[in-house]
Order: sequence, then structure tokens, then C-alpha cells
Amino acid sequence: MKKITILLLFLFTFSISAQDVIVTSNNEEISAKVEEIHIETISYKKFNNLSGPSYHIEKSEVAKIIFENGDVETFDVVSEDNDEDEATMEETQTFLIEYIGKYCYDDNGYLKNRYKAKFEGDYLRLIVMNKDQSKELSNHLFNFKNVYSFRRPDRRADNLAYLNFYVPFLANEKKDKWDKLKLVMSVEGHENAQSIVNALKHYNYLLKQKTKKPGQKF
Repeated sequence: MKKITILLLFLFTFSISAQDVIVTSNNEEISAKVEEIHIETISYKKFNNLSGPSYHIEKSEVAKIIFENGDVETFDVVSEDNDEDEATMEETQTFLIEYIGKYCYDDNGYLKNRYKAKFEGDYLRLIVMNKDQSKELSNHLFNFKNVYSFRRPDRRADNLAYLNFYVPFLANEKKDKWDKLKLVMSVEGHENAQSIVNALKHYNYLLKQKTKKPGQKF
């Protein structure tokens, strides 16, 4: 009987800890299973009804998410009244060129073929270089204004992380044809991976602000 009680207590404790917690800007907690973090919303299922419908909450209403493995992702609400401390478009592009060039690799080889980044107007061109950086293996032009979803870095052992983005890329430059691509990059350093995601999110925000009409809020 004692063993059964201990087992039930263990299962209950595991069940409680194996949930994500969404903390709103009003400090309310939602027990959930986060499905996807989109550009402007977060989709999730209620933890007490995982087979039920999916719910959506505006990212502007969320302070942070505490994931079941202990990772925490915070969300800063952008103030329209005070943006003095925000990185500019040029600063964000410079940061991305530096960090992608230093820490990002093609996912087809274990930290073998490094990425090189450059901007062509508002578009980001990512070039996969060979090991000694002497030859281009492939390159694509991406439109990070219309990212389908940003996902948190997939952290692995040895301080390695993977970034996954669903983003439009120029499939045919002559016909100006764009298509959807799952971009996967391996990154040296968990913190570097998170910094790159944050910078790309900020760049996405800057691009959207750039095309807003005067007086337009959303």
C-alpha cells in the first residue's frame, strides 16, 4: 500500500511539472501545453483538456512562458511612446551579419559549413560556405517580414542549439517567385541562438513598422 501511495504521488508530481505555464502581463498563470509561438499570438491547449480545442493569446498580453523542462522565454511589450533604447534597423542588420557569420552552420553537417549573411535591401541572403570558407555551396534570399512562425531554440548537449523558421524565400529570381521554406540552422551556444532569434523578431517588428501608414496602429 505504501509503494502504491508513493507511486501515485510521483505520478501526480510528474503530471504537475510536465506542463507549460503561460504568465500574463497581469501576472495570471495559465496551465497549458504550448503548441506554437507565432509572430503576434501564441497557440496552446489547456493542460486539463489536452484533447480539446486550441486557444490563442496575444503575445502583447504575455510576460513569459515557463516550459516544462524549466526553460523560460520572456516577451517584452513594445512601447510606442518610448523606443529610444531599441536597436535601429542598421544596428539590427549589423548584429545579425556578425552573429550568423560567427555562430551559425548549415544543419547538414555538424558545425562544418558555416553561414555567411548579407542584406540586400530589407531581404536577408544566407550563403552556405564550405569548411575553409573558399566556396559557396548554396544561397537563398529570405523575407523576414513575413515569417510564418518563430520557434524557440532547440537546445542540445555540448552547448549546441538548432533554430527553425518557416519563412518565405525567393525560389525563382527571374520570375520573382516566392515560396515557403523551413530554414534550419545549427548554432554554437545556447545564448547565441536565443540572441539571434530575438534579433530576427526585432527585425521583423522593424520591417512591419516601416510599412505602416501614418496613424495606423495594427
